[in-house]
Amino acid sequence: MMTVAFMASDAIALDSISFLHASEEYRLAYIVSNPDRPKGRGKKMQPNSVSAWALENGVELLRPEKGPDANTLERLRGLGVDIIIVMAYGCILKKDVLNFSEKYPCLNLHASLLPDLRGASPIESAIALGYKKTGVSLMRIEPAMDSGAVCASRDIAILPTDTSASLRKKIGALAAELLRDKIPEIENLTAVFVPQENARATYVRKLEKSDLFLDFHKRAEELDCRIRAFGAGIFEYRGEPIKILEARPENSGEKFLEPGKILEASPADGLKIACGKGVLACSALQRPCAKVLRAKEFFAGYKIDKNFILKSFENKNLLK
Repeated sequence: MMTVAFMASDAIALDSISFLHASEEYRLAYIVSNPDRPKGRGKKMQPNSVSAWALENGVELLRPEKGPDANTLERLRGLGVDIIIVMAYGCILKKDVLNFSEKYPCLNLHASLLPDLRGASPIESAIALGYKKTGVSLMRIEPAMDSGAVCASRDIAILPTDTSASLRKKIGALAAELLRDKIPEIENLTAVFVPQENARATYVRKLEKSDLFLDFHKRAEELDCRIRAFGAGIFEYRGEPIKILEARPENSGEKFLEPGKILEASPADGLKIACGKGVLACSALQRPCAKVLRAKEFFAGYKIDKNFILKSFENKNLLK
């Protein structure tokens, strides 16, 4: 029976972790995750989703401040760990971790079809960039970011209604299926790892709050993608930042409309904003420190002037 240590800090890894925990062929002995962080209005220290799962299910857990150290590795050896598997851990692993086992490679489940979308935000970036599909790759970890040889990949369609939250759930389930299918080959050393084509590699950066601010010179379809990817889009109206939580692109019916122009702003018609091409029709909005409201409720208590021109914010490239 192969004994596994899993390193993760995001709920996307829970399907894979649960598969190993329930398996009769493999033993999940240890989970390494990030330290607890302050959350909520009270900023109380709380465990992340993976740490909470480990505590609830009685799996030994360690949360080193700066990633796995010598004490962590010593404990893994004491537990008889054969292999380390990683998904969305959020910490660069040192060579002593990568070389932990002489028999098995240190593996990573990465949420893209490598070599495309290496880096920190592959799910959000895939949606924001308008990709029609993405997936998950099982790879050998090497010192360079997400550059290791790939054992296998699985792809999944990105639907026009997918958000980063919905796609994250799908990829989490897909990763567990991929791990279930390939781990027997990993264990008996028959898995084939194919080097990536580095010339085809693309890299995505960490997301920033500035990514939420909307550039209305972009196409309405692109802004819809960004809102679904990042969970919201922000525009400023007379100095007040307002979030758009739900929107859809529409055809304008006119050859040219000034980007950022308010075309409709009423309980009946909702909020419609002219873009570089098309119109962004917004159906759920939120003012600072207020709850999310449907457009009908929002405009029952708040006025936005029709024909007002909203500022467009320049967006940094998502690909590095």
